[in-house]
Amino acid sequence: MIILIPLDGKPTEQFEDYTELFECIISAETMKAAKRLKPQHMDWNFTTHSSKWVPILYTRSKNPSEAIKEAFEENLALIEICTGDYKKPLYIPLTPNVDMEYLKKKWCVDWCTYHHILVRER
Repeated sequence: MIILIPLDGKPTEQFEDYTELFECIISAETMKAAKRLKPQHMDWNFTTHSSKWVPILYTRSKNPSEAIKEAFEENLALIEICTGDYKKPLYIPLTPNVDMEYLKKKWCVDWCTYHHILVRER
C-alpha cells in the first residue's frame, strides 16, 4: 500500500502499489498538458520509445546523447524520463538488465517530492 500525504492539507490518497500511482500521475500530467491552449512539452514524463522511433530521435537531435546513440546503433527501445524540466531528459537504452519497476518508483517519488507530497509505504 502506498499512501500520499500532501503537505498543503489536501486529503491523503492511497494506492495499491507504485504501478497504480505511476498510472495516476501519468494520467494527471497528460490531462494538464491537454488543457493548455498552446501545446507544450510535459515537464514530468516517463516514455518508452520503440526501437522504430529511435532513428527519428537520433536524426532530429543536434547532438544526440550517448544513450540515444547506443539505442540507435543497437536497435533498442529508449526510455525518456523528464523530472520537472522537459529540456533535460534522462535517456536510458532499454536493455534486459534495466529495472523498470525501480525507475518508475523513483520517478513517482521524485514527482511527489517536487509537489510537496510525502510518500509512505505500508
